[in-house]
Amino acid sequence: MSHESLPAAPLPAGPTTEWFIYYQVASADLPLALKAVVGFQQRLQQDWPGLSARVLQRLEVPGASVGQVTLMETYRFAPHLCSTPCGTDAGFEVALSEAAQAVQAWLQGPRHVERFAPCAS
Repeated sequence: MSHESLPAAPLPAGPTTEWFIYYQVASADLPLALKAVVGFQQRLQQDWPGLSARVLQRLEVPGASVGQVTLMETYRFAPHLCSTPCGTDAGFEVALSEAAQAVQAWLQGPRHVERFAPCAS
């Protein structure tokens, strides 16, 4: 069973679409989860020219779940580095979903996938 919450039908993506994916892992599992995420992000960047990928750790606030850490992966294509509109087909989302299986073992709940496009500069 997948915890990933991708939309059933892909929404149209444009050259400036950005992906924000967040989820929780146990604090004790953070080193292993980070190693897995960094590894698959590096592979995605090799396979998808113009892709910029990062992993962030949430600065926890008082009252947050004890023993859990929230991670966020971000993905953005740099249009000027792409020969065609980057990330505009479902291929990238499929590749991202498949790559993310590497972190599945450490998830403490769903992996939330959200996409945004700029509405102003």
